[in-house]
Amino acid sequence: MRARVTMAAALLCALIAWPRAARAYPQWQFSSGVSRCDQCHYAPAGGGLLNAFGRDAAGEDLSTFGGNGALLHGAARLPSWLALGAELRGAFVAQDVGDVKGPTYAVFPMQADAEARATYGLLSFYGVLGFRGSVRNDDTAVPTQNYQPISASTLISREHYLTLRAGAIGGYIRVGRFFAPFGLRMAEHILYVRSDLGFGTMEETYNLSTGYVFERSELHLTAFVPDFVRQMGSRESGLTAYYERRFADMAALAAQLRVASGPGMTRTIYGGVGKVWIEPLRTMLLAEADFVRRDVDTIPAPSYQFVGVGGLSFQPVKGLVGTVLQERDQVDLSVSGATYNATTGLLSWFPYAHFELQAMGRVQLPAGGQPAKTFFVQVHYFL
Repeated sequence: MRARVTMAAALLCALIAWPRAARAYPQWQFSSGVSRCDQCHYAPAGGGLLNAFGRDAAGEDLSTFGGNGALLHGAARLPSWLALGAELRGAFVAQDVGDVKGPTYAVFPMQADAEARATYGLLSFYGVLGFRGSVRNDDTAVPTQNYQPISASTLISREHYLTLRAGAIGGYIRVGRFFAPFGLRMAEHILYVRSDLGFGTMEETYNLSTGYVFERSELHLTAFVPDFVRQMGSRESGLTAYYERRFADMAALAAQLRVASGPGMTRTIYGGVGKVWIEPLRTMLLAEADFVRRDVDTIPAPSYQFVGVGGLSFQPVKGLVGTVLQERDQVDLSVSGATYNATTGLLSWFPYAHFELQAMGRVQLPAGGQPAKTFFVQVHYFL
């Protein structure tokens, strides 16, 4: 069982090395007038580089004061087979864990990524190349998600893959490094449903994925192995399945399964995801619940874990998104008190096309321990 006495240090390390995951904003599903994430993104399950429709929506529909969402605000025109983009983020973080030395503060560049997608017939290549966000460069500390000093991996490619796909509706095959479709796919990797289930920062695996996207549903099946190129990320290998069914352009339910074997342990995750958009209230209810069975080689009986998150996201005016989430991590269901809770509030404002300002407040409450309080602000610009 993981000792959460180190939770504050782990959270700070995660924040200062936060290369924002290539994920979509699940809050936009249904609320933006589209029901499928791949209507705005090139990836079959959403996330990553925006397509032409997504760029138009970012400027005309999702930003308070509008603007041109095209590459370089429309100043550049590319051939139809090529799409380019970039993500730039700067951040400020303050954290108070009750230490006698007081709160910790940091200002740092969080992300500088370049993205490219090139197509040839039914085949496309997508890749991301950028710098890791970090407050300090310390070779004495080897991050658990990296297995090598930070300075040895300053330039990284979190995602790069080939996709064979005939169209938005239909089947596909994808191979490369990315996160398998699973869960709510929130961009904030510090949430328990990401950090505790194999979807934390830098934990992308190499995958062979296939699936089929229907108008009202989608199925994704993925076989994954550890990163064998840079030895970064998860050491697990296994299979993932995700099936989502959508209803009346206002709700979605999904079932998911992940079987992952790593050194000394196999984890089997059974879970579900739900979203409901309530148009009159401009509010989305969203939740994810996962039960984890852990089979440890040296222990005869398995142990069980519950990880979940639920909350609501409201969009009172165009371009403003507020999200409140309540999390729970029951590390071992057979152990009383092995429970950790967190409350997270996010406020994102998209004033103009290409720009986002976000503030996050988070309080983590480990059982029997001191609360950890985090305040985080980021400025985001994409080309």
